[in-house]
Amino acid sequence: MAGKDDVLNELYSYDNGEMMKFLPFMREARERGPMSWWPGTFTAEEAFEKSGAIIMTNAYVHDYHPGIYFRSNIAEDDLFSAENLAPVASIAQAGAPGTNPSENVRIRSKFPETWIWELLEAGFDGKAQLHKTVPDTITSWVISAFSVDSIHGLGLIESPRKMRVFRPFFVSLDLPYSVIRGEIVSIPVVVFNYMDKDVTADVTIENSGQFEFADYSNDVNDQPKVEFYRNHKLTVRANSGATTSFMITPKELGYIDIKITAKSALAGDGVERKLLVKAEGETQYMNKAIFIDLRRNSTFHTKVDLNIPNNVVPGSEHIEVAAVGDILGPSIQNLASLIKMPYGCGEQNMLNFVPNIVILEYLQNSHQLRPAIESKAKRYTETGYQQELTYRHEDGSFSAFGSADKSGSTWLTAFVVKSFRQASQFVNIEEKIIMEALQWLANTQAANGSFPEVGQVSHSDMQGGSAKGLALTAYTLLAFLENQRATPMYRNTINKGVDYIVRNLPGLEDPYAIAICAYALHLAQHPDGQIAFNLLESKAQHKDEMTWWRKEIRDADKKNPWIQVPNSVDVEMTAYGLLTYVQRGLTEEAFPIVKWLISQQNDQGGFASTQDTVIALGALAKLASTISTSSSNVKVDFGFSKGQNTSIGVNKENAMILQKYEVPKKVRSIEVSATGSGFVVAQVSYRFNVNVTGAWPLFSLDPQVDKNSDKNHLQLSICSGFTGGNASNMAVMEVSLPSGFTVDSDALPSLQQSKHVKRVETKDGDTVVMLYFDKLTAEEYCPTVSAFRTHKVAMQKPVPF
Repeated sequence: MAGKDDVLNELYSYDNGEMMKFLPFMREARERGPMSWWPGTFTAEEAFEKSGAIIMTNAYVHDYHPGIYFRSNIAEDDLFSAENLAPVASIAQAGAPGTNPSENVRIRSKFPETWIWELLEAGFDGKAQLHKTVPDTITSWVISAFSVDSIHGLGLIESPRKMRVFRPFFVSLDLPYSVIRGEIVSIPVVVFNYMDKDVTADVTIENSGQFEFADYSNDVNDQPKVEFYRNHKLTVRANSGATTSFMITPKELGYIDIKITAKSALAGDGVERKLLVKAEGETQYMNKAIFIDLRRNSTFHTKVDLNIPNNVVPGSEHIEVAAVGDILGPSIQNLASLIKMPYGCGEQNMLNFVPNIVILEYLQNSHQLRPAIESKAKRYTETGYQQELTYRHEDGSFSAFGSADKSGSTWLTAFVVKSFRQASQFVNIEEKIIMEALQWLANTQAANGSFPEVGQVSHSDMQGGSAKGLALTAYTLLAFLENQRATPMYRNTINKGVDYIVRNLPGLEDPYAIAICAYALHLAQHPDGQIAFNLLESKAQHKDEMTWWRKEIRDADKKNPWIQVPNSVDVEMTAYGLLTYVQRGLTEEAFPIVKWLISQQNDQGGFASTQDTVIALGALAKLASTISTSSSNVKVDFGFSKGQNTSIGVNKENAMILQKYEVPKKVRSIEVSATGSGFVVAQVSYRFNVNVTGAWPLFSLDPQVDKNSDKNHLQLSICSGFTGGNASNMAVMEVSLPSGFTVDSDALPSLQQSKHVKRVETKDGDTVVMLYFDKLTAEEYCPTVSAFRTHKVAMQKPVPF
């Protein structure tokens, strides 16, 4: 019968890692109890090396140095927060008594994950030199290189070189990703001593007023003392490390400075890092954008009221005013963050793709394309293209979750193929991918000419409803009509689709279907486009010199305050209306539509979701290409309380620059006035936090902490169902963990085994879990998320769900 040692030795024999060389105490700890991880290889670099792979990347690939290791006399509980990469130390003498705690100690604050990724031109001798300052990190930097020559071709370095960075005395500190203001957080500090003598170190945390020191309890001191630093004495054995911690309560929002110094008679070191402090409650984002047209009138004035409730979280308000001389100015400046939502499915990923094409096409046509914008937009486009290919099926179609879906989606495949064709003028798009997708679409066409949805319904307004699928048929036709190379090949497919739309136009009442059908018929140059346009005009809404189209509100929802806010479908159908106007050459008549669309934009230049952002930006770009803003010369004044004001001048030199200014938090009303000539987009953007959930939620939500949770382990079950009808569109659930907890990544794959969950992601340092559903129904689904405590936090605030 095998004993305990025999069993352990047998288990160790299967491990190909270097655990025994690097962390001798780990085996002892393993024998005392379970560990949360056990690597087969200790680093990413080692995993690549042992698999025989050569990797060239600008990503950080860490490798440890065998000379740096913990001694077994450091308790396991003290090590969970130590950084794998300990920072570089600068040896300095201890300061004299009574001096500043950080005096004579170099404070290190630069810890990049990657260091060098540069292009060099070698001389005739084949040599090049690069001079760089080593970052503040103790590690072995792995240096690799390759060369390209017109005669000799590609040259690779025989083996990567390593540059070792090391100091014998240094401080390491580990911070959580974020905390909420008012919470008490423990700041763990590890002091490493690789000298041959024991030392006594004075460890100090400095306070510039951004936080208060707290005691080791949940008690709150009503009158806390003002302390500028706290000090702990620590004995650190030779070739070992020792730990201590400081308890603080952050007072300010945003990133606060955490500065730690350690001084001994022989050496000293200091580290400064940033800790993100969030406001209590849930953030609400608001934006009021105004399209100012001074072609006929030389003055403009309006008042913007900021709808900030009385129960706002104190200090969470942030107000900005901005102006730009181009209709697409805000979008151009914020290509990477047009909407505030995840990007984890095939449709959302297109937001990393399509707007960049729209911007490139617009700037090129208007002769405003500059190298910096072109480079950035092309880079985003190429990344989005490669990512979208992961959602492709073997038959050439695309779906929201790729191979996780049973079949491709008619709607998403049409969306992708029309976007790929548009992008092919700027980046390399494989022609075969476009043609196979078009052929798949042609094969799905029904005998009556319609294009039914053969995959999952993700856009219910387009893919079904009272309009008999007319909207989806028109949308799919656009993929063929906008692809001029394929139009002759699929002429029969196009004619059948157009005939289906024309036959079903009489009596059509759905404004969404009318808007997209009108645009498709105009693009096809069909004579019944006039009938569709008349229907479109009859459904238009008009107010305050603005024109738009909106979805009819159900009687049961008329009291719902959120329904009164124009939703993404309204933006989408209004954008199709604008495209129809542009197609008919009605530029002047289209300006009321432009005013309404711009008024719906968020502060980043996007809208509510992927599809409305893509269609609306495309429509605005087509209209903007027909007008000139080069002669604009406008001064915009933003006036607020007690005669204070901010002025922004917009002219042809700075028309493409989005100029922003912050406004005091207490402002609740802003007077916007403008003088001059031309066009300008002005906006007032603000955000704030509230502690209560909005009325009329569309989803039920019931989070419950499971009974087997304890202070170091959390199991959270979140039950949710759709209350707005039979089934929702695609839904995303975000689970934000309490401060100090990090998700158990080993448990995440089990979530994806459920038929309800299509994709699982984490963000914000593994403190937020995102679950993607193709739909949610009235029947509640209850996923369970597991997490471990990695940092000690007391007086925890509620986490918004």
